Amino acid sequence: MRYDEACQYISTLRRFGMKPGLDRMRRILSKLDHPEDGLCFYHVAGTNGKGSVCAMLAAMLGSLGYKTGLYTSPGLGGFNGRVAVDGKPIDEQAFADHVEAVMHAADPADPPTEFEVLTAVALLAFRAAGVLRVVWETGLGGRLDATNVVWPHVTGITNVSYDHVEILGPTLVDIAREKAGIIKEGVPVVTACADGAYRVIERTAERLGARLIRVGRDVQFTSIGAGVRLRGAYRGLFRDAPSVRLGLSGEYQAQNAAVSLAMLEVGEGPLPPERWAQALASLEGVRWPLRCEVFHVGGRAVVIDGAHNEEGARTLARTLVRLGKGLGARGWRMIFAAFADKDVRGMLSHMLPLACDMLVVRSPHPRGAHPEELARWARELRPDLPIRVMASIDAAIQEALAEPEPLVVWGNLYMAELARNTIIALGAEEWR
Repeated sequence: MRYDEACQYISTLRRFGMKPGLDRMRRILSKLDHPEDGLCFYHVAGTNGKGSVCAMLAAMLGSLGYKTGLYTSPGLGGFNGRVAVDGKPIDEQAFADHVEAVMHAADPADPPTEFEVLTAVALLAFRAAGVLRVVWETGLGGRLDATNVVWPHVTGITNVSYDHVEILGPTLVDIAREKAGIIKEGVPVVTACADGAYRVIERTAERLGARLIRVGRDVQFTSIGAGVRLRGAYRGLFRDAPSVRLGLSGEYQAQNAAVSLAMLEVGEGPLPPERWAQALASLEGVRWPLRCEVFHVGGRAVVIDGAHNEEGARTLARTLVRLGKGLGARGWRMIFAAFADKDVRGMLSHMLPLACDMLVVRSPHPRGAHPEELARWARELRPDLPIRVMASIDAAIQEALAEPEPLVVWGNLYMAELARNTIIALGAEEWR
């Protein structure tokens, strides 16, 4: 099987949609001789911040000398970009070989989903590479997520907010209950959840005898300064760090850094000072595409963030307020797209007060909302705001860059990825 054939096969599985449950995965892994056995997993769930936590964890574990596997969803650079070993996507031919193995192990009468195939491929790849640590991101939820077939070394739940309510449930307690499904008996769990969601996590951990580490109580990361890259002080379980420089932007990365550092401390124990310093130093080099990336094009700031739910929009808005003050901006030009099943009004309510104009496009995905509908909702919230529907993402970028105001591209990961490619092709450079 060639790489293009493997990608075509995976794409055909999209028509089966989401099929929550673990039975298919367990049958496939049994036929593949359980590639998950013997691997050491750092399993991460949550509504927002999972990818950033995973990126930081993978960097720190790699800096300690472990061959590290990283499985994330979604990823840049094609399907094989979701499966990385020591920071590099697995080889395309190796990816295709693993897909073929999974295809033969699957039951044609009960075909796997796209995500189930990718999850099984990741396990085969990590076994073949002989990785010593696996950073393992859930796709959706936790309890019935395909990644939940493993027994982790440490679990982490970043936060809980409203997203995928049609699958996970209508309340934060319902969603928290699904996320808490990754907690295993006797396995430590780190969380930054609050309020009712935290109480669900707490009760689950108590019932399963899992040690619970709470951000804000047991560990803390406090941001310092106001640069583009976040800097902060960490109070840990075993060691503190008065000045930690992150490669990631956004106020919310303070919480994500606390989760990742606490998971490292729990999983690896008290590190000698020199190894602790190595782990901290690795954080400055971490980049996570589409998560508050800041570029400049001809001196103009361009922020790209795949914020795609209300909480993501809220945290992005806080970051834009801080960045805008530093730039002396009167407002932000915005390029926006969203899925039709998202709380678009909730997302817009946080971001539109910062806008000086908005260009609306359609997400390049079957679930993408019609841009005219998005524009109508935006006009209801900001009748005074210039809002235009654009025929394409490239046309929107060209129009947005014609004026000097800073630009933010947000609302949908699929659209943000295409916009990122275009902006980089125009000569954009990372803002430092």
